[in-house]
Amino acid sequence: MYKVAIVDDDRIIRKGLSSVIPWTEYGFDLVGVGADGEQGLEIIKEHDPHIVISDIQMPFMNGLEMTKVIKEHNPKTRVIFLTGYENFKYAHEAIKLKAYDYLLKPVETSELIEKLKQAAIELELELRKENYITESQYYFQQQLLKRLSLNELTIDEIVKELSIVGMEPKETIVAVLYVKLDQTDFGSLHKMETVKDCIMEYCRNILDHYKIKGRVVNAETEHFAVFLFGSTLLAEDFTHSITSITSEFLSTVQENLHTTITITRGRINHELAHLSCAFREAVKAMEFRHMVGINRAYSIEEIETLECAEVAEHLKIEEDFFRYIFLGLPEKVTELLENAKNELLTNKKVSLQEMVLFAVRLIGLIFYESSKIAKNWDYTKFGNFESRLLKLQTIDEIFSEIKIIASDLADFAKRLNGNRKHTLVNKAIEFIRDNYHVANLSLQTVAEEVHVNAAYLSNLFKVEKGFNFGDFLLETRMEKAMELFQKTDLKTYEVAGRIGYSNPQYFSSSFKKYTGFSPIEFKKLK
Repeated sequence: MYKVAIVDDDRIIRKGLSSVIPWTEYGFDLVGVGADGEQGLEIIKEHDPHIVISDIQMPFMNGLEMTKVIKEHNPKTRVIFLTGYENFKYAHEAIKLKAYDYLLKPVETSELIEKLKQAAIELELELRKENYITESQYYFQQQLLKRLSLNELTIDEIVKELSIVGMEPKETIVAVLYVKLDQTDFGSLHKMETVKDCIMEYCRNILDHYKIKGRVVNAETEHFAVFLFGSTLLAEDFTHSITSITSEFLSTVQENLHTTITITRGRINHELAHLSCAFREAVKAMEFRHMVGINRAYSIEEIETLECAEVAEHLKIEEDFFRYIFLGLPEKVTELLENAKNELLTNKKVSLQEMVLFAVRLIGLIFYESSKIAKNWDYTKFGNFESRLLKLQTIDEIFSEIKIIASDLADFAKRLNGNRKHTLVNKAIEFIRDNYHVANLSLQTVAEEVHVNAAYLSNLFKVEKGFNFGDFLLETRMEKAMELFQKTDLKTYEVAGRIGYSNPQYFSSSFKKYTGFSPIEFKKLK
């Protein structure tokens, strides 16, 4: 509906027009009625009507004076003047003010309705034209950004591309900001685009306020860019100005729209030919948004020295990670992941894409490995975790997703194992003490005796006893060797054979490393 306001000092005319015309039936919404120009302006400021029906001669502020202010407020507003024959002399002035039309009093209702319909048609056509121009501009702006991101344009090509979207910069200093809406779940694509349009308009107003030459350039989905231009005289202050502008962008959006944005910047260049590079750098910087954080502004210089590396290689957490899961130690799992996250946040060595791929791989391994020790664990409750991971935007969120799944399996393993793991280790230790003299005694042999996986048993030793299988077997054999040397006159090769060593030389070497004495030296201590 188109909003209409009536301003007339004649109470009868005000009452007649407001009550006689069935406004809504004709597609209009009567938003206010005023008795003079001052009251009319209050209505205009509050409701911003599309059409104003006004008398010319009124006390305090006449219709012509009011129209001047209206046109300054919104040049698109249509004003239809009502005037008596004696005031027809004002018609020329009304035309100069670009009034839509004027009608002689007493006005016929049908004639006024017809004028209103004509004004509405004009408004509709103008709106369609503006939308077409806006959509065309948006299209050309998006094409400009695509070309900047894909090609190294020559200076002539850049100037041509900029002129298509209405920019003809003469300044030598250029900078590009890349902006992303932090929130995208507004319920519909249309609503998100509406919010984005509001944000871009705020940015334009801020540029005007700071008197910085620039242009807001629309990009696809939740992104847009801002091109900034400065003269050589402002070179020293240009970076400071950009900092002030981006700070104003952030605070204005948060205060007025209750949402946030992230802003990244490429290098500041002193040649227009480097515009492509500046844009690509700003886009590249946005890839580290999950590391740096949202609702802030940062530049490519802040992250450029960071070297992206393979996450798994960088963290090297997988061995301990799966050991803690399968031993049923959710607290250890949480601690390990927290330390890994802090390591990444400190060193900032990975992109969002690398982090997501690492998480997908790690969770996939969790599901695969769970079949070995927890076949009844229901991993289907986590649904399509890949899709969720691809939507995550920060390292905190990604690690949280990993922790939820890993801790759930660790809790399941904890309940499944109960005290079984303590019994298993004790059984293994008892078996080793009874069979240490077997030459080929191995971890695999002991694991088969207690009916568990060899790797699982090895982990149990480390966590429960603080040492591994090999250390315990060595300790058991060396203690028995020392006992034999002290209580018998057996030769070295005989002792070696009794404790499981088929090679006397190897036994002698191991004995000295363990005790600090050779077998001969140890015998003399008796």
